[in-house]
Amino acid sequence: QFEKLNAYSSKLEQEIERREIIEKKLRDSEEKYRRVVENANDAIFIIQDGIIKFPNRRLEEISGYSKEELTKVSFTSFIHDEDKQMVLERYEKRIKGENVPDTYTFRGINKKGETVIIENTAMLIEWEGKPATLNFLRDVTQQKKLEEQLFQSQKLETIGTLAGGIAHNFNNLLMGILGNTSLMLMKVDALHPFYDKLKAIERLVENGADLTRQLIGFARGGKYNVKPIDINKLIIDTSEMFGMTRKDITIYRNLQENLDSVEADKAQLEQVFLNMYINAWQAMPSGGNIHIETKNISINEQESLIYDIKPGEYIKISITDTGIGMDEDTQKRVFDPFFTTRGLSESTGLGLASAYGIIRNHGGTIKVYSEKGHGTTFSIYLPSLEPKAAATEKAKEVYLHGEETLLLIDDDIMNIESLKELLEEFGYKIMTAQSGEEGIEIYKKHCEDIQLVILDMIMPGMNTGEILRKLQEINKDVRVLLSSGYSLNGETENIINMGCKGFIQKPFKVDELSCKIREALKF
Repeated sequence: QFEKLNAYSSKLEQEIERREIIEKKLRDSEEKYRRVVENANDAIFIIQDGIIKFPNRRLEEISGYSKEELTKVSFTSFIHDEDKQMVLERYEKRIKGENVPDTYTFRGINKKGETVIIENTAMLIEWEGKPATLNFLRDVTQQKKLEEQLFQSQKLETIGTLAGGIAHNFNNLLMGILGNTSLMLMKVDALHPFYDKLKAIERLVENGADLTRQLIGFARGGKYNVKPIDINKLIIDTSEMFGMTRKDITIYRNLQENLDSVEADKAQLEQVFLNMYINAWQAMPSGGNIHIETKNISINEQESLIYDIKPGEYIKISITDTGIGMDEDTQKRVFDPFFTTRGLSESTGLGLASAYGIIRNHGGTIKVYSEKGHGTTFSIYLPSLEPKAAATEKAKEVYLHGEETLLLIDDDIMNIESLKELLEEFGYKIMTAQSGEEGIEIYKKHCEDIQLVILDMIMPGMNTGEILRKLQEINKDVRVLLSSGYSLNGETENIINMGCKGFIQKPFKVDELSCKIREALKF
């Protein structure tokens, strides 16, 4: 009897041990799954009877609410008012076993009151004998934001292509007006009753050309078209214009006299300054002051390493606001594309990022200094233009004459006629062609006589690159001056690199063209 009792006792101990092992494995397995769920990148939870159950850590992070808060109220409390009906209908249909999409997107509201874009995948399960939904929720706010930005970029690219074509055609029209105006100006002196009117037309054409260049620069993102720029004048013009639209902002200027000039694209620098003013204004919601200072400085070898620019002479433009300031982390990211400390509706998107890119493309840099609650200073460094080069900004119009034979290839009859007459006034012998094929045939017959070809960038039929290659097949040393209503962008540069001797953007003045022709003939 005692032996049987020992046997039973032994079996019982073995059974207890076996069950303990099984229970431990179950606990370990449960712990593993709990860790997986708790550390998942997606929020995982169950909804039953409209209440959230067993929310994981990620749902707390996305919503901003604690587990206790999440499980006390209806799950619809965390959904945007405009999306509640849709989400609730899908939940109820799924519980009834009806066919509804497993994955869908809606807007949620976190504890801070911010809108969060949510992608939820739900499936029907049975939990404790009752129907429920198992949910895998993901915060896709940043993804949707990037998708929207990509859409905007693609839209801008499309608009840019359209705008570039319109601007090119408009510049051709301006070229015809400017060419004929220049012809009349050459035949009258300053005392003629029409002289001032003709000069006014010339100025209006230049203003129109500035507008189309800005349009092309913004929409197409082409390389800048550099000229000597008076930075002090540009700052005065842009800050006065901005100040007129923002009466709650007072602008103070401390501009160094005899400030060096810079070689830059005027329209793009205007964009930089306006972006800086807008950023300063947005940092001062209750109004405030903007202080702008310019001065000449020298950057030595050691400083150049700190600023990541070449040593030499620079001008420094400081733009300081009396706004809310930035912390150190924000300063590190302030030039990141699309980074903003404001809501999406107030974001300037690429404002500061594009400003930084423009200044870097001009051989300079931008530095930021700020303290929370004490305003921000952006310091722009741009390479100074050598005095000799800068002096050309104030140079008088100079008409350079010649006796060479030139071939004009342009599909615009108005441009052909006005340019032909202008250049003949300067002593040149002119041949013309309105298509690439016609121009190539003329060059074949007269290549020994033609010293320069002025070729329009956009031609019907045969493209400009093909025209240039055909001309080079006839004469490998052919001199070609490229002309275009577009700005100097990547496509234009590719053509120039094929062997052109220069580029001139329409509409151009007579003195510009005469200088470009002489430069091209020197090659």
